[in-house]
Amino acid sequence: MSAKHTRRHHRAAYTGPVRLSWEDASGHPAYAQGKCIDISEGGLKIEIPCPIPLRGYVSWRAERIGLAGSASVRYVLRCGAKYTVGLELSQSIPSAALPGPLPALAA
Repeated sequence: MSAKHTRRHHRAAYTGPVRLSWEDASGHPAYAQGKCIDISEGGLKIEIPCPIPLRGYVSWRAERIGLAGSASVRYVLRCGAKYTVGLELSQSIPSAALPGPLPALAA
């Protein structure tokens, strides 16, 4: 079974700005402005210009849709000059708060 069929939550396409903050390896605050690719009740897929520590924790804010929280970094993939990052949310987002309609679960 492919990974897209084993996900716990459906993803909603959302291409909008997202701000991140975290502590770097030296314990100093670090910040990045990125673009959200998609969002689900349990996570975000984002694109940012710099790498962030795998398994670290970040604070995030998507002001355009009024959502914010904290998350752990599940993966970091270099894609050309940018990085695609998967975040697992510390607290899930109610599906009603997500942008756009979500597809129904297949029976």
